[in-house]
Amino acid sequence: MTTFLLLRHAHSKANSAGILAGQLEGIGLSKDGYAQVEKLSTALNDLKIDRIISSPMQRCLETVENLAKSKKKRVSIDKRLIEMNYGSWSGEKLSKLSRMKDWKVIQSKPSTFRFPKGESFKELEARIESLLKQLSRKYPKETILLITHGDIVKIAASLTVGSGLDNFQKFAVDPCSLTTISWSAKSRTLISFNQKIVSINGKKRKTRRSGNTLGGSKDVA
Repeated sequence: MTTFLLLRHAHSKANSAGILAGQLEGIGLSKDGYAQVEKLSTALNDLKIDRIISSPMQRCLETVENLAKSKKKRVSIDKRLIEMNYGSWSGEKLSKLSRMKDWKVIQSKPSTFRFPKGESFKELEARIESLLKQLSRKYPKETILLITHGDIVKIAASLTVGSGLDNFQKFAVDPCSLTTISWSAKSRTLISFNQKIVSINGKKRKTRRSGNTLGGSKDVA
């Protein structure tokens, strides 16, 4: 049984701007994000972590840098953890995108949708499942920290509980939250979901409409 700790990156500049960043380069953490990162090592100090694997995006690498140093672990990169390729939607305001006709399709039947010049949700689901299966076979007794993005965490949770791709939007994932799942060849278990592990200025950060990615929130990245 492999335990996966899925950490969504800390609050980013795209979150602050209310844009769909996707795979755009140069999107780092916001002031709030850096405040979360400062507390991350302490918050996860007692967790056993055998290895750390990250999305290649800047906001993910900035999130995990100090934590990896405190755990004395090398950060490996796996492109399957990268945010979805939103194609021509990348960089657009969520307030604008949410008024488009295709938005309703993304919420109700994502399995049928492909972003213009981008990725389909089926392709996203396939690469995530491929990664989790591969790692669980290769490291059957390890605890692996995965630093990634909101939609990736949501689909990983959906794959774990078997709710189906068209229901993955029912999950909501906040920046710098932790979701824990376990996978083996015969079973998959959701241990905890969207756990708030850090606060800003002593208070839990309240994200607009739950911090969901394409599930209707403006707090995305």
